[in-house]
Amino acid sequence: MKKQTLAATIILLATVAFALIPLFRRNVDFPIPVHHALHAAMMAGGALAGIFFAGSLMRERRGGAAWLIVAMFAPVFAMLLMWPSEYSYFELHPYGHAAEHLGLTFLAFVAGYGGQRYANGIGWAFGIGIVAMALLAIGGYGVGPAITTPVAAAPSQSNATAAPNVTHGSALFTQNCAVCHGVGGAGGEGPPLKNERSRKTLAAAEAWIENPAPPMPKLYPATLSAQDVADVAGYVETLR
Repeated sequence: MKKQTLAATIILLATVAFALIPLFRRNVDFPIPVHHALHAAMMAGGALAGIFFAGSLMRERRGGAAWLIVAMFAPVFAMLLMWPSEYSYFELHPYGHAAEHLGLTFLAFVAGYGGQRYANGIGWAFGIGIVAMALLAIGGYGVGPAITTPVAAAPSQSNATAAPNVTHGSALFTQNCAVCHGVGGAGGEGPPLKNERSRKTLAAAEAWIENPAPPMPKLYPATLSAQDVADVAGYVETLR
């Protein structure tokens, strides 16, 4: 076996083992930037293995333009797999999480292998590019900024709040909270909020929203009114 082939095999096996960690360490909630850093490491291993495998082939076996097209589209699909809105699902489903990691490793392998098959050195360009994409994503790829303008507030009294308007609270939650806590409170960069009723009373939930502990942002009273807080807390209490 050629040295390049042996090196590629070792790197690929090590990367695959790293990608399967969610099967053995479940319910580990990483912030989105850490997710991207781990993805970058997996893709670096996949791309390097692909480059070495392609490099072990004889020069006269270089591929045609089809390999270049394949290498160009691999990073696009990798970006879709790294979309943060999917993280809440992957955190709760280890097999899906591992499948996502294997997909990223495979796409990086394709980028490196396909580019190198097309022409010597092109695989390195695509490999560096797909890893750089993941590293740049650490800055906030796919994460929208917190909404600073509240939606139309439900009618409220001057110094007291009405009963929670769950429908209004759901809309506020989607605009201000789902980016961290996931759609329907399933969890994401922030913890899941399903069955929060078993942990906090409505009053306690309102108090937490008004004065949260970092890194949760304080949206009251600049963004959310007292009635908005009551509506969001009332909605959270309905999550199951």
